[in-house]
Amino acid sequence: MRRPIKYKTRQAQKQRLITIVAASVLGVGVIGGAAAAVALNRDDEPDSGVGTDSGYVDTIDTAADSDSQIPESTDTTAPDGTDTDTASPDTDVVTETATPDTETAAQDTEPTPDITEDITPGGDVNPGGNDAQGGTQQGGTLQGGTQSSAIDVGTTKNYKGGYLDLSEYPTTAELESAALVLKAQGYTAVMVELKYDNGKLSYKSSVAKAKEYGANPSVAALSLDDIVDTLHGAGLYVTGRVCALRDDLAAKGDTDAALMNTAGFRYSDGASRWISVYSDTGTDYILSLLAEMKNAGVDEIMLRDYALPADAGTTSPAYDKTVSKTDAVKTFVSSVKDTLSGTALNLEMDAVTIAAGNDTTQGIDCSALAALCDSVTADITLSNLSDGMTIGGVTIADVDADPAKTVETVLKALDASALNIRPLFELTGNASTDAAQIAAAENRGYAAYQMTARVVSMNEK
Repeated sequence: MRRPIKYKTRQAQKQRLITIVAASVLGVGVIGGAAAAVALNRDDEPDSGVGTDSGYVDTIDTAADSDSQIPESTDTTAPDGTDTDTASPDTDVVTETATPDTETAAQDTEPTPDITEDITPGGDVNPGGNDAQGGTQQGGTLQGGTQSSAIDVGTTKNYKGGYLDLSEYPTTAELESAALVLKAQGYTAVMVELKYDNGKLSYKSSVAKAKEYGANPSVAALSLDDIVDTLHGAGLYVTGRVCALRDDLAAKGDTDAALMNTAGFRYSDGASRWISVYSDTGTDYILSLLAEMKNAGVDEIMLRDYALPADAGTTSPAYDKTVSKTDAVKTFVSSVKDTLSGTALNLEMDAVTIAAGNDTTQGIDCSALAALCDSVTADITLSNLSDGMTIGGVTIADVDADPAKTVETVLKALDASALNIRPLFELTGNASTDAAQIAAAENRGYAAYQMTARVVSMNEK
């Protein structure tokens, strides 16, 4: 389902810096998060542009919300695989001229962060309040690269997740300092983006296809082993978020991997192409990346965009009608689970889908998929909820008017789902607002939560 994005003044600031957001009581914090969330927005995109957030195509709230109004990168690929990308003169989608092995400077060039703040760990506070099972977590130490995760942190137990944008930390020393701040603030876990929705990776991969598709970062980046060892050394449980099938690079670079549309061209949702869940070539590529992440010691994979797109483009995606969408998605997620054996799997879903129990357009059957994973992330990010939305029989006129009430209303609607849910909240840059979201979740009995900056989208990495 598509969700309107509401860009408020909190997302207008254009700076890249390290910000520690700390609530006076709950100690909500993020390193490179709140301000980074602003800096990583598509600031050059007008209100009528198309972007992505948590795997959905974002359109602006207008009276007429039709696919024909969405600016789309027109892919004129002939059915035989010849690929020619053009853009309508009235859209803001950048014309792509790069081959699969050559990325544009605009997409890849990332300045080295100018770190000026003293990020020595501050006071020891617990962002989630008192936790009888894990209020005094003992972290590991960085000694010879020893991996030492936080003690007794599970996917929905004592999981109090902070967020780090790896692009802000090109050295282990910088990453270690940031991780120790999160630990000192009471976080037991950290989520890092390992694969973005444009197909780019945040680390240097050894997977052959990743190199072939140009997925490796072209700026300074740590190895996955260094990332995991450093975060474990700070005593944090490591969650790696992976945008699975929404992958512009792989779909553009490999016809066999690409999801096609009903016109015989590569499918585009208006901002990105997709890997087909029916493609062995495409899904095997994702599985190889996940195996690499598992071998590096990532504690949990948080998977998003693992199904079919929500038909946001002007031409619908094509798929094998002999295999249902739900069966194809279940088969893929089952393969993911097998690949990650011993590593936790978390599936990200939007709150409306969880409340409904399914999304037939995407091929998501919540209960069937929940049986294949360890936990489910319920996306309750404010910018991904729409004013006037109805959930659980309650209409929320303005989701930003009272964030705590919004969170309470949404989570109440999810009570009947019987899924192992971990709420996902978006850092707003306002400490009291962020703390209120967490408090609302705890008041409804949730013992775990994940904070995140706004999802990084294509052309930003």
